[in-house]
Amino acid sequence: MTSIDDVLAWDLSGLPTAAAQLATLTDRLWDASREAVVAAGSDEAWHGATHDAATQRVGVVAVSMRRSAQATSTATDYVRGSTAILENAQSTLRARVLSARNAGFTVAPDGSVTHADPERRADSLYLTEAVQQLLATAGEFDRVFASEIYRTALQIDGSGDAVGLPDGSSGNPDKAAQALHALSPERRRTYWESLSRAEKDKLLRSAPEVVGNLDGLPFDDRITANRVTMLDRLDDARESGADDDAARLRSMLTDGRTFLAYNPDTGEFIELVGEIAPDARGTAVFVPGTGTAGDDVDDLRRRALALNEQTGAPIIVWANGTFPQTIVSDPRHAPLKSMAVDPRLAAENAPRLKSFTEALDAELATAAPGVETTVIGHSYGGTVVGTAEQLGMRADRVVYASAAGTGALPGVGWHNPDSDVARYSITPPGDLIHYAQDGGGLLHGGDPDDADGVVRLDSGYLSPDDHGHRALLEGPSSHSAYLDDPGSDAFGAIADVIVGDEPARYVDRRPDMHQVDDLTEDVVNSASAIGRLSGHLLLDTVAGPARGLLGLFD
Repeated sequence: MTSIDDVLAWDLSGLPTAAAQLATLTDRLWDASREAVVAAGSDEAWHGATHDAATQRVGVVAVSMRRSAQATSTATDYVRGSTAILENAQSTLRARVLSARNAGFTVAPDGSVTHADPERRADSLYLTEAVQQLLATAGEFDRVFASEIYRTALQIDGSGDAVGLPDGSSGNPDKAAQALHALSPERRRTYWESLSRAEKDKLLRSAPEVVGNLDGLPFDDRITANRVTMLDRLDDARESGADDDAARLRSMLTDGRTFLAYNPDTGEFIELVGEIAPDARGTAVFVPGTGTAGDDVDDLRRRALALNEQTGAPIIVWANGTFPQTIVSDPRHAPLKSMAVDPRLAAENAPRLKSFTEALDAELATAAPGVETTVIGHSYGGTVVGTAEQLGMRADRVVYASAAGTGALPGVGWHNPDSDVARYSITPPGDLIHYAQDGGGLLHGGDPDDADGVVRLDSGYLSPDDHGHRALLEGPSSHSAYLDDPGSDAFGAIADVIVGDEPARYVDRRPDMHQVDDLTEDVVNSASAIGRLSGHLLLDTVAGPARGLLGLFD
């Protein structure tokens, strides 16, 4: 408890000086933040990855300094305001105590007042109430001002309960998470990196599903946040008896697995297989096709792990969107949008893929400068990748692997942020996707094997069997077989692209559609019937028997 002696002993003479020093510090922080930003952009001749990384880092420091300036400015106001109030409380208490003592009363440290004359009992009680009220007021002022000044001090290092907000103020972690979500990826990264480690950890604990799925945030923090989410959901699955969900989550939580996105409600995810490092020979983003869902996470990891082992490059499985679950079905019983014949999901996924590749570029700029990116789209994923290219996705190299098409935006070409992007396609002979490529131009964008500027790679042969024989990669099963066969020529060609080696060019060994000619009439008739039932796609009116498929076989 604050005593009278404590209050009367307060030395308040240094508070005006402290306020002046805080004001000077505030001005210096504001000036330094402005000067840093101006200086970073002053050399118009300086360009490139190093410039971008340095400028981004200067922006982070400037934001941090501005937030510190806001805190010191608030502290200055509290110190200035509290000085006069505390001085008044101290002088009023001193005058009342001195007056009582001069009148013969005894004033105890706790403010109780007594007098030797019993007849002065009423006066003693009155003075006790008055002195103790003044003492309590002075003590309360002291506690309140100290608490506010201490709170603003904590804003500087983020060790308090609040989190700094983008506008320089502070708020609770939920408010900070909302602000983080509302920012653009570029501003989001700058804001995040301006926070202290303590503030970041508060957000990781309180809003892991937000932090783990936001492009622009550093990958390490996204990985940590998604692990927190998975651990929480594993507890829920155990309690509810959801054995399949629990088993999948236990597999995803296996040591060494890292996820850059995870939506527990939809199963959407992005998994990083391997380590992003300065000495990596490249990195790749793999976009799968029809049927992709949360329960494919382990199978897709196996493919990515094989690519990682063969190239040494980190491989990212991008399944962070809704994919069609069937090639085609009766539109009376399933929405057309859920079928691979419909390109709308590709159009919806493409902006998210483009945003992620921009986030990857930002990560590489700091963690692995100069490492190049290859984006691979398989099957329906090829349409996703092609549409992202139409929207301006940046990549050093792109592979259309048994891809349904080159993009779902009719009449729109690829928009190249870099003029020297290298594009490749690989489609084995007899892969049914050839019919989608040939006939689905109106929906999926056409055949990447014949597209201008695309180099068709040799699909070649499968791995040797027990007798050393290597079978030609061909037929309907070839659509995905090479992705599960690291020893196949097609798998090796993709690996060559990832690391920047020259892959083998296409060798014409068999006709592209030789194994499905006898199916054409039945398939086209089925497609036409579906088109009439759906009322959305006039499959039966498209010229040419192959065009009737319009993407069925992806």
